[in-house]
Amino acid sequence: MLRPTRLTAARALAGAVAAALTLSACQVASEPQGEPDPDVTQVGSTQTPDGEDEFVYVAMGDSYTAAPLFPLAEQEQINGCLRSDQNYPALVASQLDVPLIDVSCSGASTTSMFAAQRFIDNERPPQLDSLTSDTDLVTLGIGANDFRYFSKMIFTCLKVAKRDPEGSPCRDKNLTPKGRDRIERHLGEIRRNVSRVVRTIGRKAPNAQILLVGYPQLLPAEGTCRNKLPLAVGDYAYTRDLNLRLSNAVRKGGVKAGAEFVDLVEASQGHDICSKEPWVAGIRGAPKRAMGLHPYPAEQQAVADLLVAMI
Repeated sequence: MLRPTRLTAARALAGAVAAALTLSACQVASEPQGEPDPDVTQVGSTQTPDGEDEFVYVAMGDSYTAAPLFPLAEQEQINGCLRSDQNYPALVASQLDVPLIDVSCSGASTTSMFAAQRFIDNERPPQLDSLTSDTDLVTLGIGANDFRYFSKMIFTCLKVAKRDPEGSPCRDKNLTPKGRDRIERHLGEIRRNVSRVVRTIGRKAPNAQILLVGYPQLLPAEGTCRNKLPLAVGDYAYTRDLNLRLSNAVRKGGVKAGAEFVDLVEASQGHDICSKEPWVAGIRGAPKRAMGLHPYPAEQQAVADLLVAMI
């Protein structure tokens, strides 16, 4: 659970370090071995004036936490992570007036929590390395990239849509002779992977409140919007089911390991890609607002509000 006195102290200090607490004034934190870590965004001071350690908030996760293109100027493309400086961790830190260590990174999987995430010409350290026994709050959003689940759920289905635009070619393609789904079969492993991450967070940050953020629903219960997401008509229900099953697997894995769960499936009802007020962009994305099939600013603000209400 949180240490209220430290959160109170952090808020009290905010007035003295207001300039440092703005979202655009980011400092680079240090890795444990003393080398600069350009992937860690830290806002504000780490100590109160009387020497008491300040409230420590660490954000971990994949692109649904990093929020690419919300907005993302060229100089903000931090070593391939495409992390916005206005994503929900930054909004939470701003609302609470606390420092932020944000190590979320686009493309991250549960493996990226324990091992380096490699890019063409650099790599990011394991996200779990950002935790210490002084960490007070951890937010985590992870699981969709394990076994390329998200990619198979969306992009594989988009590739085969032209085979039978009115049918369900993706569902048919992924059905095994024994009647099992090739994508869905990984959900048990994803659930266990998320549990492992949460348990490790608990060991490395034993005093921290752990808030696990799920994934929003992408598709409506009825209807289609093939101009935004050109799936075959029959695969809308199939992809929606895979989306909801993923969210459920993440929830079960995290809660079993001791995390508090932020249910975005429920919160995002009426905000699917096809809706009038979508929280996630269609396949083409929106310049300076959201990468294709990634969160809009409204989704990030909604997640921040849900998190603050739980702290």
